[in-house]
Amino acid sequence: MADHLFQYFNGRSAKPYQVRIELIQDTLYVLDASHNHDNGLRFPLHDCTCVVLKKKAFVYLNKGATEYIVLPIESDYYTPIIAAINSADTGWYNKLLAQKWYTLAGGVVGIILSVYLFFTYVVPPIAMEFISVNEEIKLGNTFYNTFTEGDNIDSTGTFILQKFVDNLKLSSRYPIRVTVVDDNIVNAFALPGGHIVVYTGIINKLENPQELVARLSHESSHVNKRHSLHSMVSRFSSSFLFSLITKDINGLSKGILDNVNMLQVLSYSRTLESQADEEGMKLMVNNNINPIGMKWLMEDLKKLNHDIPSNMSFLSTHPLTDQRIHNADVFSKKYIQMNAPMPDVQISLWDELKKESKGQ
Repeated sequence: MADHLFQYFNGRSAKPYQVRIELIQDTLYVLDASHNHDNGLRFPLHDCTCVVLKKKAFVYLNKGATEYIVLPIESDYYTPIIAAINSADTGWYNKLLAQKWYTLAGGVVGIILSVYLFFTYVVPPIAMEFISVNEEIKLGNTFYNTFTEGDNIDSTGTFILQKFVDNLKLSSRYPIRVTVVDDNIVNAFALPGGHIVVYTGIINKLENPQELVARLSHESSHVNKRHSLHSMVSRFSSSFLFSLITKDINGLSKGILDNVNMLQVLSYSRTLESQADEEGMKLMVNNNINPIGMKWLMEDLKKLNHDIPSNMSFLSTHPLTDQRIHNADVFSKKYIQMNAPMPDVQISLWDELKKESKGQ
């Protein structure tokens, strides 16, 4: 190539210097007129980038783009230098391809696992810190309106069950509001912020008011421990992360509402379900009701489990039913002396609710 002088800007002065350049392997040398490499500047090609404007190539020589040379595109140096820079940019890719297939596969699996763990265990707790109790209640109200839209709400049953709940101490943070839906589904579920939806199908299957208290206490524990919110955040953790970055919480809410039917059948992890069982029994004790009702509830629903769709069942999630019954039995034995009868007003409300759910 012909020996040419090019303009070099060092990032400290607006005045360019006249320099010569040489390309040796993966390094671009910027030299003075003496061609002395010891006195020259060395720039690794992998740090260089190039922008072409008005038939001139601006070759930036460092990652900060503070030093550069101006290279006319008709110069003999243009094509080999640009080709060398592009080759250096993709060097990592060529090195990657040179690896063994099992090394690549292991790397891919490691990346996928890291992403999964990040969105499963890191994002949800962070996202939940940004949602206050009041915001959670508002969010739950919005979900509730969407959930129950089109449902056949039993207003009389709802009134009776709400009075039943109001006589219990189920939460110190959230207003526990119950809704009875006239449907044969044997299920009840909690929404963030305090809403509990109970189907007449499960009311008809319960045999005593202690079992009703057990189910309400279990669902209230999901509310108190923010399990519903946690499951929701886990399901939509990537959306939460994006919304937090962009501060688009309204967009997040809309995205969740677009998938609201999925939330109705969210299952809890083994840990969360076990925690709701135990916390529910503690609530029963605090209300002077023997926690043996939780064991009775599980035993009765286990008998009916074959009639309950798996994604709607109280017993469909881990731990397995027998283990949960055993845990309830062990817990309740500590309170064997707690045998006070249910208050008359609760028994009366229970009888009214059973009659209403059966349409009598």
